[in-house]
Order: sequence, then structure tokens, then C-alpha cells
Amino acid sequence: MVKRSRSTLTHTSYKLRSFLFVIGYFISLILLQGITNYWLRTAGVIFIAAGTMLVIYRLAYDRRRLLELATLDELTGLGNFKAYKERIRCESQRALRKQKPLTLILIDLDRFKNYNDTFGHRAGNELLHSTGQIFRDAVRTMDGVYRFGGDEFAFVLPETNYEEASQIAQRVRHSFETLPNRGRVTLSMGMAIYRDEPIEEFFDRVDHLLYTVKANGGNCCLVESRKHKLG
Repeated sequence: MVKRSRSTLTHTSYKLRSFLFVIGYFISLILLQGITNYWLRTAGVIFIAAGTMLVIYRLAYDRRRLLELATLDELTGLGNFKAYKERIRCESQRALRKQKPLTLILIDLDRFKNYNDTFGHRAGNELLHSTGQIFRDAVRTMDGVYRFGGDEFAFVLPETNYEEASQIAQRVRHSFETLPNRGRVTLSMGMAIYRDEPIEEFFDRVDHLLYTVKANGGNCCLVESRKHKLG
């Protein structure tokens, strides 16, 4: 609820700034017409031009921030579900075009609800924030990491086969285990490579693997092609 209010306020502020800029620009032009002195008129033109450039720069910056807010999970600093959908769509098309593997890893935090119940939601939020940092630092710059809300995360790994993805999964788990504030929370993972299929079916395949891991106690990674557990 708080996040939605902040985004709405930012968007309203952006539209108001744009409106005020247009009004101010036309008022400046009207006032400029009344100046007869050549040098004052020239100075006025320079002043308006400089002001216009500054305002345009500020509006462009605000627009970039709005786009970031629309695709960013505020708590963890990772991409949100909207950002994931756009990335997986683009990467699936690129994988088919280049004939390169695209691996998806879905992650769920084991016993996170118990963690919240025991230590409180503030501690839970701090753990999620730390998890976001750990996940982001554990992958390559070409990879995408996203939070769907709650304690569910996704790794989009372009041009990555099972061996490479398994190394990333192991690195993520080992990095997570170094968190001093994680308590008894562990990671469950499901991993699969994209086929020429609807994105929803790809997600469901990986989600089923994750569900299987959770149903069997969690704390491991189930890889589809090998039917093998890592860890």
C-alpha cells in the first residue's frame, strides 16, 4: 500500500512539473516580446534557453526514475514481476534466434513464515533485503534477478547451460548460507532450460520442480534434465 502511494505521488509530481514547465515557457515568451532593448532581449533568450535545457534534463531524469520505480522491488532492489515478464519474453526470443540455452531458476525461502512469526516482520524485511544483495552479487552482470513478492525469487540466466547454471545455483546457496541473520531459513530451487514453448508453460515446468523440492523438505535444487538434486 505504501509503495503504491509513493509511485502515484511521483507520477503526479512528474505530470505537474511538465505542465508548469509548458506554462512557464509560454509566459516567458510573452514577456520576452515586450522587451525592446536588444541586449536585454538577447540575455532573456539565453536565460530561457538555459532554463529550458535544465528543465528538460530534470524531466528526463524524473521519467527514468518513474520507469525504475515501475520495474523495481523497493525492499530488495531487485527487479519485480513486471520486469521479469519483460526480460523473460526478450530472452526467450533471443534464445530461439541465436540457438543458445536460456535457464530459469525459481527460488523460495524455506521456513520464512516461521522466521517472521519468531523474529517479527521487521527482521523478515531485513532478511529479504540482505537476500536481495546476496543474490545480486552472486550472479553475473548478464543475468537477471527478480523478486515476485513475499519470499519468491527468479533468476533468468541467458546463454547458460545446466553445468553453468548449477555452478551459479551452488554459489547462490553458499553465499546465502553466510548471512548471519538467516536463522534456520534455507533455499529451495527448481531449474530448467527453455524450449520452444509458451513462457507460461516454461514457468510452470520450473515451478513444479520447485514445488517438488518444497514438498520433500526443501534446502536443495532440483534440475529437470538430470532429475538430480544439487546439495
